Amino acid sequence: MTTHAYSPFGPHPLADRSPSPVNDNRGPMMIGLTGKRNVGKSTVAEYLESHYGFERIHAFDAGKIAAAAWFNAMGLPGREMVFGPLKDKPCADLPGNTSPRYFLERFGHFMGAEMGVEWTLAMEVAAARRRAPRAPIVVESVVYEAPWFKRAGGQIWRLERPDHEGPAGVASDSVQAAIEADVTIAAHDVDQLLRLVRQEMAGDERVAA
Repeated sequence: MTTHAYSPFGPHPLADRSPSPVNDNRGPMMIGLTGKRNVGKSTVAEYLESHYGFERIHAFDAGKIAAAAWFNAMGLPGREMVFGPLKDKPCADLPGNTSPRYFLERFGHFMGAEMGVEWTLAMEVAAARRRAPRAPIVVESVVYEAPWFKRAGGQIWRLERPDHEGPAGVASDSVQAAIEADVTIAAHDVDQLLRLVRQEMAGDERVAA
């Protein structure tokens, strides 16, 4: 059986593995956000971090930092090439005049397909646990990692914006649409979105004070 892993650089196949759960639903809350692009996942993650004390993580946070460090080691502007405007621009200093995204996609494929989800999201969760053992965790975008995340005790929140189609040609859209969400929040604007988040949080006794 073949499942998939996800990095911010695209989907890739992942050999079936059975990593150990990182919590058992009795520990701090874990929320994974899913939904199309531009529906408010970053907004909700930032809000949970600033108002409820969540540790905010992404499945490939460390991978992006490592990629930026590699570009820096080559004498190139790593931060701008990974996090900024140079990511999609052809670069004469890279083989074949490729864009930095070419490297990022292949690095993401190696981490996800060759190393596996236990080396990406599972490691990010473990790092968050070391930083703040009692803090709840929010994963800013969950797609291909959803089965592992739910086995690990997390719950999936789907964010929707009625009448919003999102960018065309996003390969992960069909995958995230098939995820069985524990909570669905549909909001027309940011104010409504955050109000519904507050209502959802008020009903969970594990929320940090």
